[in-house]
Amino acid sequence: MTPRAKRGQQVPPPPSDDEWELRFGTKESLSFPELEKQFPGNCAEAKERLRTALTVRTDVQKPLKGRLDRRALRGVELEQWQYDISSGARLWYCVDPVAHVVWLTNASAAHPTATTSTNRRAPRNR
Repeated sequence: MTPRAKRGQQVPPPPSDDEWELRFGTKESLSFPELEKQFPGNCAEAKERLRTALTVRTDVQKPLKGRLDRRALRGVELEQWQYDISSGARLWYCVDPVAHVVWLTNASAAHPTATTSTNRRAPRNR
């Protein structure tokens, strides 16, 4: 039986020399091992990029916007990013440059509802 992930715990494997350390930052991030089972290749690629190119904007990796662009973790306000694992699965993370840690903040097999706008206007009748 695989031990369950805990907040603050390091995401395996440990980083090598120049790589950033990945850690589970919130309870919403603890489902990342389940995403790894569903999307092993994509998650391995995500971990590689988060350890080495964590703030490089790509088609699948970008900073969150609006009220989601920053998040307080352990008393420090950090920039928050998103990595698209698949067409629906997402991984959110914060970059702590002082501690040299990437904190996973949300791992979801479905598109996170926090990014869905609830303030959409109905189409106008002409």
